[in-house]
Amino acid sequence: MKKQNIILFLLLILIISSCFEDEDIIKLPPTESTVEIGQAAMTETYMYQVFFDLETNAVVKTNIFSDWDLGFSTSDTSWRIVLNNAKKMYAGNSFNTNFEEVTSMDNIEMFFDKSNGNPDSIATNGWIDLSNEIPVSNNYVYVIDRGYNENFLNDGYKKIIFQTPEDNKYKIKFADLDGQNEVTLSIEKDTSVNYVCLSFDDGIVDIEPPKNEWSLLFSMYQTLVPSIAGDYYPYLVNGALLNPYNVKAQRDTLLDFENITVNDITDIELESNLDIIGYDWKFFNFEAGIYTIVPGQNYIIYNNSGYYYKLSFVDFYNETSEKGYPTFRHARL
Repeated sequence: MKKQNIILFLLLILIISSCFEDEDIIKLPPTESTVEIGQAAMTETYMYQVFFDLETNAVVKTNIFSDWDLGFSTSDTSWRIVLNNAKKMYAGNSFNTNFEEVTSMDNIEMFFDKSNGNPDSIATNGWIDLSNEIPVSNNYVYVIDRGYNENFLNDGYKKIIFQTPEDNKYKIKFADLDGQNEVTLSIEKDTSVNYVCLSFDDGIVDIEPPKNEWSLLFSMYQTLVPSIAGDYYPYLVNGALLNPYNVKAQRDTLLDFENITVNDITDIELESNLDIIGYDWKFFNFEAGIYTIVPGQNYIIYNNSGYYYKLSFVDFYNETSEKGYPTFRHARL
């Protein structure tokens, strides 16, 4: 009798297991992966912006840094408009609602976007009134200093008015300061990316990869750096910025990279500031005439797939000693 029960039980197991196809079987990933080496080819002149994915250890997309001017947030609740900080761009609010009257930068205070990504620290903050249920533009004319292109020549100036959105679309009008080359555009939100990007020369341009497919952006960007006297001033640097879509990180200077495990990160408070990794993992060694990696500096990163990684930089040069190739080791925890 017992033997028959065992046979019936085994047959039942076989019948149940045959109901599931291979793809239905849940395969749990290992809790820790091997150390991999990644590299972002910005090149010696830092010409390229490089989107990198830690999960696949691959470059997802690259573009020449000056391919775009403005980014328009695609979030359902956000109407943020950002400058391309890699171009060293500035914007200023004229507080004038008459588009034709604004013809110069005179008496307009110019600002750049802070590199931390805080929505209160961007130059176009205040273009829209969100106090009511329906967003309404303040209709101020902004002057845009387009900064520099890939040949490091000044790209000139534009004036732009951000009009009240319609049907969840941005509406803008821009022109040269003298009124020439006027363009009116409607910009639809594409929620597959963080920002829809606009070039004043080429219109809407394809820049950012899908927001759930990358972790870090290697790029030039403008930020505040301290002088010898301790004062802060805007300066163009190059480094790593976080994907604003659910990616967080924190710097660690206490642990050895090789020995960091998932148990070590429970007390580490991660941040969503875009420049938390930033540029100062390296410094220029004037005595040697080269960039040197700061020793003992690690980063814990939480990606948008829900995995934790450890990362540290190992070089700023490629195999032929060209600068502009941030090289790093990383492993999933």
